[in-house]
Amino acid sequence: MAQDLRTYLDLVKRRRPDELVVVSREIDPAWEITALVVKLEKERKRRPVLLFESVRGTRFPVLTNLHASRARLALAVDAAPDAMLPRYLAAMERPVAPRVVPTGPVKEVVLRGGDVDLRALPQIVHHEGDGGVFLTAAISFARAPGSETWNCAYNRLMLKGRDTTSIHLTLGKHLWEFHRMAEARNEPLPVAFAIGVHPAIALGALAIGSVDEDERGIMGALLGEPLELVRCETSDVLVPAHAEIVIEAQILPHERVAEGPFGEFTGYSLGERQREVVRVEAITHRRGALFQDISVAHLDHLLLSTIPIEANLYRAVRAMVPSVKAVRVPAPFTCYVSLEQRIPGQAKNAILAVLGADLYMKRVVVVDHDVDVFDDRQVNWAIATRCQPDRDIVTVTHARGSDLDPSTSEDGYSAKWGVDATAKPSLARYTPRHRVPPDVYARLDLDRYLS
Repeated sequence: MAQDLRTYLDLVKRRRPDELVVVSREIDPAWEITALVVKLEKERKRRPVLLFESVRGTRFPVLTNLHASRARLALAVDAAPDAMLPRYLAAMERPVAPRVVPTGPVKEVVLRGGDVDLRALPQIVHHEGDGGVFLTAAISFARAPGSETWNCAYNRLMLKGRDTTSIHLTLGKHLWEFHRMAEARNEPLPVAFAIGVHPAIALGALAIGSVDEDERGIMGALLGEPLELVRCETSDVLVPAHAEIVIEAQILPHERVAEGPFGEFTGYSLGERQREVVRVEAITHRRGALFQDISVAHLDHLLLSTIPIEANLYRAVRAMVPSVKAVRVPAPFTCYVSLEQRIPGQAKNAILAVLGADLYMKRVVVVDHDVDVFDDRQVNWAIATRCQPDRDIVTVTHARGSDLDPSTSEDGYSAKWGVDATAKPSLARYTPRHRVPPDVYARLDLDRYLS
């Protein structure tokens, strides 16, 4: 499988031609790009890939809304849309180690020293109230100090000048830990950010697991071959050889700068906070590079992140309750689980497994296997008819949550809760659901009666 974004776009053009829209008219990167994404979805019910050829103030075309379709993401990893969960789980369980190559297309243009200028990139402002320009599609690649433990993740960057940004490091996550280790040594942490990558690489970067699970192996498994990596110009950090753009940098020790406000995936505009500082040392890119943007808090962002989260949570619940049937993340900090409860208490085990597997999770609802977790109406019906609040709600206080949750304090500590909406004492012994006779339902021909 080709590992570059352009080949994937050619595939979309061939297989789903109505889902790639090229905009030749000049557009203002301040608000207009995000506004067009939102308006297309709201008024036309469309969410195509958008390629803006003429963006005011920059020579880089902008690509956005790439991940706003489950079918397009499935196309990227050669899977059916309804087979994304097993496809992702297989990649987590059977990773393919990356391969280092001498050079790649991302080295076609190399900018160092005074030639580095982040202001030459598209200066995209996403939402009203945002504090400035944010890079939202930057995937970080970094190694833990003094080890061969690698981490890849999405980290937003706020431009602070020609060669400086802030970076949002999630408390307790791996890159945050790497930086704290370097800071304890009074050293900067070498890092690089890839912008404009194949969707399989994007999906792999969002994998959730232990620190010794290398996301690059998951990327390779999703690609079906080893991810090709090249060494940075200014450090030993390894980056995707076929990325459109790579920003080589260091996260500085003991320096913080104001970041924000920023409209986050929660749907809220979070205020200004102190964040770590990134100093850029070099930029490399392909000739005619495409600059990728992710429309934060919209489907381009939410759908991409949901697939890896659901895979991680399914794996965690399966370890505790092997009869789990499905997992869905329908909203921020929320998880629905369906399972075949074979012994009492498994629903509560599932709740605890979800809360322990992902610090972002705050609300868990567990239902029986006869309830479709992808149908909100059925989930709400189960809560209303199979749950007693004084018996079936689990609460956890003062747990680590997300510092992006506006209902928490700034340090990110949060209460969490789970709802056991399974039938008690068991589904088999519960009040039966009504239904029409299955044989009557099967033999009725609608056309015979309604045509």
